Amino acid sequence: MPRQRTYSRITRQALTLLGKLIRVSRTERGLTAQELADRAGISRTTLSTIEKGAPGPEIGIVFEVAALVGVRLFD
Repeated sequence: MPRQRTYSRITRQALTLLGKLIRVSRTERGLTAQELADRAGISRTTLSTIEKGAPGPEIGIVFEVAALVGVRLFD
């Protein structure tokens, strides 16, 4: 049975904020969730998970999705 990972409050808040920024940027660009998922090479379910701020998706995928919709990281 896999061990359940716990995350700090700060980590959960950062994931939620990044997910919201991605969703807002996607909608501002007029992209559907399916269109962005296709561009990123991921499933619609994975994109939904990212936009909800869940900690599951790989960080590289999350950064790629953020870059595709213009969310600036580390400025």
